[in-house]
Amino acid sequence: MHEANCRVYEQGPLREAMGDVLRPGGLALTDRSLALCQLSAGARVLDVGCGPGATVEHLIAQYHLAAFGLDASTTLLDSAHRRNTALPLLQARGECLPIADGELDAIIAECSLSVMADVDRALAEFGRALKDDGRLILSDVYAREPAGIPVLRRMPLASCLCGAMSREQIAHKLRAAGLDIILWEDHSDALKHLMGQLILSFGSIQQFWQCTTPTGKDVDIYQIIRQAKPGYYLLIAKKVLVRRDTLRRCKKQSDHFCHQPAPND
Repeated sequence: MHEANCRVYEQGPLREAMGDVLRPGGLALTDRSLALCQLSAGARVLDVGCGPGATVEHLIAQYHLAAFGLDASTTLLDSAHRRNTALPLLQARGECLPIADGELDAIIAECSLSVMADVDRALAEFGRALKDDGRLILSDVYAREPAGIPVLRRMPLASCLCGAMSREQIAHKLRAAGLDIILWEDHSDALKHLMGQLILSFGSIQQFWQCTTPTGKDVDIYQIIRQAKPGYYLLIAKKVLVRRDTLRRCKKQSDHFCHQPAPND
């Protein structure tokens, strides 16, 4: 995602409509994933793209997990610390996790994988940091009409909608990272509910985009997005055993990425 693009998830209008849970499904979908994974109290869990920290706070308070979060956005992390200074959060990118190999029982990425600059590298990092048989929990937007994806990529936004992939693309990238999908659920109703919230708050979806993005008045963003017929999914994947030379290759690629200049915030 180009750094000059408007970061929709940092904008005031979205926060006004959604509060501190910046994604469809909210904490109810988080609870659904945890019920399926059945993590033990004290399990070490990382929330990648934690935003204002609502999920981390929930995992600690309600499930007694050793949860912590990271996000690349100074804006969102500042918001999190203003709300709760005790939250264990750090600034980092999903493509370069400051985590040792095999340290985590689970990773959660809620509506964040699709806004990462390099999805393949991020998934390789997730696989590296997870324990053998560790769990990856993803919830995100996906394109139910893959033919509409190229148009999404050209929009001047940093938004999960613009980074949406098809179900087949997601499955392929996970397999390449040594992660096997063990559950896929469609939760597109959660996305529809969010659209309804935005309409109630702004009068129309187009008005929301106009309030959020500099180009919203010049481009019919809603019509562009409709071409991809976006839906919303929850998936759980598990780490499978990989050869040591594969792990070394992933680590070498990650080290190279981490030495690249960080994006301006």
